[in-house]
Amino acid sequence: MSGSFEKSVKGGTKIKLAAPKAKYVEHILVATHAGEAGVAEIFRALQNRLRDSTWTIVFKALIIVHLMIREGEPKVTLKYLADSPSKLAISNFSDVQVQGTNIRHYYSYVLTRAKAFRDTKIDWVREGQGRLKKLTVDKGLLRETESVQTQITALLKCDVSEADSWSADLRHG
Repeated sequence: MSGSFEKSVKGGTKIKLAAPKAKYVEHILVATHAGEAGVAEIFRALQNRLRDSTWTIVFKALIIVHLMIREGEPKVTLKYLADSPSKLAISNFSDVQVQGTNIRHYYSYVLTRAKAFRDTKIDWVREGQGRLKKLTVDKGLLRETESVQTQITALLKCDVSEADSWSADLRHG
């Protein structure tokens, strides 16, 4: 099983400046339905891709992680990252490259989202709608509001509009 996920991770994070192909992403998302063991298998395959020196490979690896959070089995990937944030470690990129800055900001957003999940046990993007309206200060309103604000701040730093046409190429394949 691990060999097939390795192939999908490599296929989904090729150096080519294009979005990860659906056939690879769909196979990777299957792993999230196997729970933590499946997600751990994907992260074992992703580790070398996240630490690669080529920005397109690292960026696409982060996209894969984000898709696992957004479209995979709810909470499984976030819980894995919340428990093991070091599994998301990326290569160092310089601020001289626009891509380096964007990759670091995108990495920071994904990590911030995982930490917020660790602290609140809520995936605010998928299931947080309306939750703050029901909370009282005694039940954690201020703490959870701060968590949402921290995630929004991290997300707003991800300004792919500065990254020329490569961001459109990655989004639209």
